Amino acid sequence: MQSQQDSLTRKRLFNAGIKVFAKKGFRDATVREICKQADSANINSVNYYFGSKEKLYREILELIFSEYDKFDLQEWKKKTPELQLKEMIQNFCSMLYKKNVSASDITTIFVYEMTRPSPFIEDFVYQYNRPRVERHLQIFNDLLGDGATEDMVRDCLVSVSGQLLYYSFAWPVFSRLFPKYSLDEKYEAWADHVFEFSMGGINSIKEKLKKHKEDSHGD
Repeated sequence: MQSQQDSLTRKRLFNAGIKVFAKKGFRDATVREICKQADSANINSVNYYFGSKEKLYREILELIFSEYDKFDLQEWKKKTPELQLKEMIQNFCSMLYKKNVSASDITTIFVYEMTRPSPFIEDFVYQYNRPRVERHLQIFNDLLGDGATEDMVRDCLVSVSGQLLYYSFAWPVFSRLFPKYSLDEKYEAWADHVFEFSMGGINSIKEKLKKHKEDSHGD
């Protein structure tokens, strides 16, 4: 059983790991830098509390990839596709942008993983992203209705996801172009906009499918 001091040391090392991995990336970060950031003179501290640099990084990734699943999904299947989409968008915006976390070290690590993936990303994609994506694909399949192809359903999910992730990747540029914009104040309004904008696109595709079906019957 860990003592209170051990718990505090472990937490300091964990937080130090987040800062160093955000600054250097997984490959270039060193145990020595992490220990220095945590004000630990013992360079074996990371190995003692986590087992290795790799295991510390995996634990940080676990925090990042599991974050969305903390949102309550009870009675998900009882909700309309429209409400499911709205909640999906609201949850992602809250997770990504509440308290302006787009500028945080956690978001930097996430972007690193998207652009320079570590050897561990495949495990987390299968554990967290795959079941989540299957659930979200079903939303768009239900919204589009009969005639929707797999490509259409997937492209709708990608289009919405692209909007949701925009600030995560573009914040260094966007914040300089629009310095008065505050994500902490605007993320809920941004979620509403993404929902309305996305529903407009989905309804447009749905109308095209309906027209195509009517034209086919007319022939």
